[in-house]
Amino acid sequence: MVTGFNAGTEPEADDDGLLAQAAALAGTMVAIVRHSGRSGTRQEFDTLISGLEEVALEHPENVYVQRLLNAETRRQITDYAKLYDEVPKQNQVNDVKMAALNRCAQAAEWLDTNVSPEDAAIVKTSILTVCRQVATESSEEGAMSFSAGDAENNVDVAEQSALDEVARALGAVYVT
Repeated sequence: MVTGFNAGTEPEADDDGLLAQAAALAGTMVAIVRHSGRSGTRQEFDTLISGLEEVALEHPENVYVQRLLNAETRRQITDYAKLYDEVPKQNQVNDVKMAALNRCAQAAEWLDTNVSPEDAAIVKTSILTVCRQVATESSEEGAMSFSAGDAENNVDVAEQSALDEVARALGAVYVT
């Protein structure tokens, strides 16, 4: 007997916005870990929203992926874009990082308890994919924009570190 997650006959479990918060904060963490200028940061947040829209289209059957972007989270991401238009102070970056990693760990625990392993893996991978898109967008903003990071994939070392931390918090396997 399958317990703890939707076995096909049980209604979908309600995450109370946890998954959307994890996705929004993880993307924000990647976007601000290395400030890429006013227009670059705006573009990163636009990429966060469009990336979440794209993964929803790629996985229409997964109700949990569909929950990654809702009206409240869209507004929150837009507010973050305005808030971090200027170079954030290190303590702001650290606060977002701590909140993002905590929320991702909570989301992973919730997924592992309430969702099939297949659906959980899709949600975790979707969050990481969007975060990777944000990091790549950031690195495309300037010729000198990455330093000793993943030059082949155009991701700055600080952003790669942020991606690795998000993957660990989600308990996801993510190949860079």
